[in-house]
Amino acid sequence: MNHLPKVYFIIVILLSMTGCWDRVELNDVSIVTGIAIDKGEEQKYKLTIELINAAENAKQQAQGFAPSITYSQEGNSLSELANKMNVGMTRKMIYSHTRIVVLTKEIAEEGLLDFIDYLERSGEFRNDFNILIYEGESAAEALKITYPLQKNSSLKVNRQIETFYQNWGGDPDIRLTDFITALSSKGREPVLATIRVKGDPEKGKTVENMQTVEQDALIEVSGLAIFRDDKYVGTLGVIDARNYLWLEGLESTSLTVPCQEEGKFIGVRVRRSSSSIESSMKNGKPYFKVTMKAEGKIEATQCIENLEKINTYQDFEEATEKFVKDDVTRTIQLLQEKYESDVFGFGEALERQHYDDFQKLKGDWDHYFAEATIDVDVDIHIRRSGIRNKSFRTENEGEE
Repeated sequence: MNHLPKVYFIIVILLSMTGCWDRVELNDVSIVTGIAIDKGEEQKYKLTIELINAAENAKQQAQGFAPSITYSQEGNSLSELANKMNVGMTRKMIYSHTRIVVLTKEIAEEGLLDFIDYLERSGEFRNDFNILIYEGESAAEALKITYPLQKNSSLKVNRQIETFYQNWGGDPDIRLTDFITALSSKGREPVLATIRVKGDPEKGKTVENMQTVEQDALIEVSGLAIFRDDKYVGTLGVIDARNYLWLEGLESTSLTVPCQEEGKFIGVRVRRSSSSIESSMKNGKPYFKVTMKAEGKIEATQCIENLEKINTYQDFEEATEKFVKDDVTRTIQLLQEKYESDVFGFGEALERQHYDDFQKLKGDWDHYFAEATIDVDVDIHIRRSGIRNKSFRTENEGEE
């Protein structure tokens, strides 16, 4: 009897070491890194998946074969198609490592509720992939463009968008929950990044595309897709996409700002920025004041102003503030006049600050957003001028 506790303990330990009941061997699965959705020819949708060829992505095992495999099937629902791929593939598909989901404009114009519902409900997808709109004939092309540094197309695009967002700010880096949050809000419309293929997509499919100094085809970030509810209504370029991010939280960017000399510019690198929105009602219409603050440094100058003088910094700050204010105001007016789509979340600001007023307008908020008065105030401080004050140009001109 004294040994019974020990026996029970040993039994519990043995039971806990029996392994996972639902284990899957790596040799029995294929990892999906990208998904493309096009309109089907015979059925509603055409789903294309990209599978990683692990051996070709390992330095010591690569033999020059294709770094990934793509396969397409047609059907009337994503849930069916995602589980139907073994018509042509040998292994079980694992979707938890998906990095991009690409849709054509044609699909996005009809609405994305069906796709979003499946992606959120299935439980097989994480929240770390990008949803993208493809500017081209077939979204599947985006999964077939090879690249020498990151051979798998989906991994390349995912990393490219992340880096672009961090270094220049021309991409919103939207995730699934971001889109759903905006879609559920009465005071904000969703946005998604757009991509396109520069060059010949057919040549981009080949291994030879990775063996040239200049690729025959390359995927580029092209701008921002604007939505009203869940339907695509238009596209903004990368400059307007950055202006959108000024209000959302711009991590860093570079500006080319005109100075007093005609045809001359200064390069300003912005590292820290923040923004706030104050709302009110004036004469029965919404009024917003956007305050943007940032810090930066001078990266380059084509101008002859002396950077050892404080007045020069003040002049450059004023020029930069005017440049940013005019550009952001232009983008806001474009969203008001052309698209009537509040992607900035002005309605959310009004709801937080003046709840009762917003309740009267929320039923047709995009219309009221288009009529709103929006003032932009910019405060930028230039802290440094790089590793030197004087330019060699001004020194040489001084000697003359």
